[in-house]
Amino acid sequence: MSSKSKKAKSLGVRYTPEQKKEIVEFVQQYNEANGRGGQSAAVSKFKVTPITIGAWLKAAGVSKKKGKPAKAAKAAKPAKAKKKAAKKAKGGAKKGTKGVGKRYSAAEKQEVIDFVNSYNASNGRGGQSEAARKFNISILTVSAWLKKSGNKVAKSGKAVAAAKSSAKVSSALTAKVASLIQMSDRIQKAELELAKLRAGYESLKSSIKAVI
Repeated sequence: MSSKSKKAKSLGVRYTPEQKKEIVEFVQQYNEANGRGGQSAAVSKFKVTPITIGAWLKAAGVSKKKGKPAKAAKAAKPAKAKKKAAKKAKGGAKKGTKGVGKRYSAAEKQEVIDFVNSYNASNGRGGQSEAARKFNISILTVSAWLKKSGNKVAKSGKAVAAAKSSAKVSSALTAKVASLIQMSDRIQKAELELAKLRAGYESLKSSIKAVI
């Protein structure tokens, strides 16, 4: 558009799509550079009423203040809301997650280790997973504490069965040893009694020989 045609235009003039586009782009560029005021500047420059320019901006889907498409501005609001919600949820997760960045005392670690060992002794396995759920600690952390403390966790039912079998063998052996000790005591008592009988026998035998 030439400067002459701009000055000659008056209200009620029919504008071509190219002229409308030029004015809309001017408003957008002005607002991008200055933040706002593009519509007023366009009114002054192109001698067009604010209502007309507002209608053109609305038809083009452009925000009056910032020169950005209205649809994009509307879409930006839900995006910001989602971002805030995600940030809030993330903050809430950090507050509600026990074990993240927390330093545990030796007593607390030992409590977890004892729980794992007790659970495995009763159930055979699953102590680490159950401790992670109960104390809200990662399984890797529980595993590291167990390894550092030297505790060995049963990994399968076979290991538990072997341990129980070994316990049974040990118990049977203990019972046999106890019986052997009791039998040995009885033999010693019997030997003492036999020695007394022999001594009495020899004494009586000697007295008989003396009379004869």
